[in-house]
Amino acid sequence: TRAVLRTRTGMIYGLAKLADYRDSDTGHHLDRICTFATMLAEQLRGEFDEIDGEFIENLRIGASLHDIGKVGIPDSVLLKPGPLTDAERAVIERHTVIGAETLESIRRRTGSDPLLAMSIDIALRHHERWDGTGYPDGVAADEIPLSARLVAVADVYDAITSERVYKPAMSHARACEIIVAGRGTHFDPRVVDAFARVADEFDQARISLRPSERLAA
Repeated sequence: TRAVLRTRTGMIYGLAKLADYRDSDTGHHLDRICTFATMLAEQLRGEFDEIDGEFIENLRIGASLHDIGKVGIPDSVLLKPGPLTDAERAVIERHTVIGAETLESIRRRTGSDPLLAMSIDIALRHHERWDGTGYPDGVAADEIPLSARLVAVADVYDAITSERVYKPAMSHARACEIIVAGRGTHFDPRVVDAFARVADEFDQARISLRPSERLAA
């Protein structure tokens, strides 16, 4: 059983790397997202009944698939160095649906399990916002799966502190300001509070998972 689980985890991570290679960050993006999301879940254990050891392990693996849908986005949009037009933004927002549909096709053939179900939730909902102004469907608050609410904070933190073709990396301090400012609008307030409690650990993880890069102070 352990060998099968190791094989499954390795295949999932390899699938996730397909999307990672399409993006502009060829470093340890997946490792950082999984680490950040897991840190938040550990901090919130006891505040949410659904967070237990199995939830955290599934999150650690499933978070790596959050952007798998980017394999379906044209390079002209995904790697564009300047601002996106409204039409281009609509195209890139489709990566959430493409990712969920990709994983759903696996579920139809293999049957569901908690990891696959969580991975679909994350892929589809990690760009939804607490106030209902996110995408793809504008769901709000607790309608957004907890796993996706955790990955949302992890993903935004990493995006802010990472260099992209369209922007330089910003500092850890600036990322903290932006995430705290999004409490109750972009993000679940409880997840932001958990982030604030482990912000220093986020910074340490950010540094350790960018061993060969120059970082914003």
